[in-house]
Amino acid sequence: MKKNARKSDTSNNDIIAEIDKRFERHTNVLMEKMDSTVKTATEQYSSLAKQMSEVKSDVNELKNDTAIIKPAVEVNSKDLKEIKSELHSMNMALMETSHETKNHEKRIKKIEEKVFV
Repeated sequence: MKKNARKSDTSNNDIIAEIDKRFERHTNVLMEKMDSTVKTATEQYSSLAKQMSEVKSDVNELKNDTAIIKPAVEVNSKDLKEIKSELHSMNMALMETSHETKNHEKRIKKIEEKVFV
């Protein structure tokens, strides 16, 4: 029986050793895959960080441009209101002048009728 026990122990040891080797290979493969995944994620994060930095720079530039443009727009808005008001006044004066011109034309026609008759 001792022979069978030793054979059994040896074959069990061989099986355990084989399982250990397979487990180690499998673990190494998983670690390599995880390492590759971590490297990819790190590269993507680095790329995103660079893009975010560029976006932040662009946003700051836009803020600066807006700070410059905003007062100019306010001035232009005031100017446009003044121009609109002046155009309204000119339109009223033009209508009044047009009305007066029609009255003058009527008076001139009456004078011409009296003179040329």
